[in-house]
Amino acid sequence: MSNRIEQVIGDIEEYIDGCKMQAFSSTKIVVDRPQIEEFLDELRQYTPEEVKKYQRMLNNRDKILSDAKKKASEVEEKAQAYADHMVSESQITKLAYEKANEILNAAQQEAQRIIESAQDEAAAVRGGALAYTNDMLDNLRSILSGTIDDCQNRYSALISSLTAHQNIVVQNQQELNGMNEEEKRAAANAQPFFESDEAYDGEDAEEED
Repeated sequence: MSNRIEQVIGDIEEYIDGCKMQAFSSTKIVVDRPQIEEFLDELRQYTPEEVKKYQRMLNNRDKILSDAKKKASEVEEKAQAYADHMVSESQITKLAYEKANEILNAAQQEAQRIIESAQDEAAAVRGGALAYTNDMLDNLRSILSGTIDDCQNRYSALISSLTAHQNIVVQNQQELNGMNEEEKRAAANAQPFFESDEAYDGEDAEEED
């Protein structure tokens, strides 16, 4: 399962390497949003299984410690039984006690060694699981940050372009409205001229009559 996650991350890196650079930028790239979302969906599909896997590994730590304690207890019981036997059977009680204590001490040391070894192994397993999961999340966070930055840049460029076109439309509309006002003023100023011409033509007609 972890191999598949690493493969998906490798596919994302390969895809990013193959993306075209954004215009006027030496660091930004243009990505296909559906393709990135497909990669992320696949990572989401496999990530929970990896988390469960490492949870099982952590649970095994408790089992390792429990087995170690059980084995240590069995060793101590055998040593105690042997010591009791030595005391009951031996005519030299002192030697029996000394031998029993030696066996008991050795058993306790062995039990402690087993417990410490199990604890070290469990800590190593837990540390490796956490480190791997953290690295995987760091890679995913880096990819998401790059994608978000690229989308924000593309969105800002689109807004700037639309704003420029809007300004051109407003300017053209203002110029058109200004021309209409000038035509209206010109027509109003020209009206008396036509009326005076008509009056003049009437006077000429009376003189001709």
